[in-house]
Amino acid sequence: MPALLEIRGLSAGLQGRRSVTQVVSNVDLDVRSGEILGVVGESGCGKSTLATAIMRLLVPPQVLQSGSMTLRLNKGSSYDLVKLSESELRELRWRHLSYIPQGSMNSLNPVLRVERQMTDTLIQHGLSDKEARSRAIAALELVNLEPKILYSYPHELSGGMRQRVIIAAAVSMRPALIVADELTTALDVVTQRQILQELIGIRDELGATIILITHDMGVVAQIADRVAVMYAGKIAELGTVNGIFETPLHPYSQGLIGSIPRESGQRVEGLLGEAPSPWNYPTGCRFHPRCPKVFAHCRAQTPALQVQASDRWAACHLYDAEVAADA
Repeated sequence: MPALLEIRGLSAGLQGRRSVTQVVSNVDLDVRSGEILGVVGESGCGKSTLATAIMRLLVPPQVLQSGSMTLRLNKGSSYDLVKLSESELRELRWRHLSYIPQGSMNSLNPVLRVERQMTDTLIQHGLSDKEARSRAIAALELVNLEPKILYSYPHELSGGMRQRVIIAAAVSMRPALIVADELTTALDVVTQRQILQELIGIRDELGATIILITHDMGVVAQIADRVAVMYAGKIAELGTVNGIFETPLHPYSQGLIGSIPRESGQRVEGLLGEAPSPWNYPTGCRFHPRCPKVFAHCRAQTPALQVQASDRWAACHLYDAEVAADA
């Protein structure tokens, strides 16, 4: 399956007076056309920074330090998102690349009706008022909302309905890539399940590719095709959802999956310690202070993300034959 988005050497951080504190470090990632890619990890691991870097929506003191992000569209056109000007990005966003922000149910303007908020962007992209309204209604129907919602103010809608409006706005121009950051946060489990099912429907209906940023391994297990596990600004493991949940390779992935309750009365094993701050990332493997399988080499050298099996990558010295032999 071809890569719709190819990320190479992406680094982003926080600009201080004298230096940049790196939050996302040298990330390589291919996002395949038509897939749902789950990006998971604990809070503070760099997931949301990765999402906003992809959208080029980093806000100072956040800065994009280096790397390339190549978006390849079906018609043969390609764009390096890092090199585009702001005006070029404005033309690309929503038409080909859209974003569902973290806390999106609170992202609507409280003093404007839904119709105005959904059609403004469409009109800016060249649609007539009539075409924009028609697109907005079609998008609302995709997320099981009635057209009359257009006449509502945000405060008249439930949290789940506001979330659906944001999703509808994001898909109204049928973009090739949708980046969704913590889509189901603060929703009850029933609404959460409905929205996840609608997200799958949107992928199937529009043929869109979705990057789903979440800390919830259960959400990823339900809808993702592949999973990228992030820790301290780096990709620790990458593979199919079945492969990672059945045979996780990286000790961090094993800890995350081990902390998921599977049956009544089961004792859940949590990860020891806390994720490091970007201001104090450890040397070598960044997971080594918490890793139950750590050995001396882990503290000195950073492991590379390498192919370990068919469609499986892991950044761990346990799978480096020469290093493991010396351990």
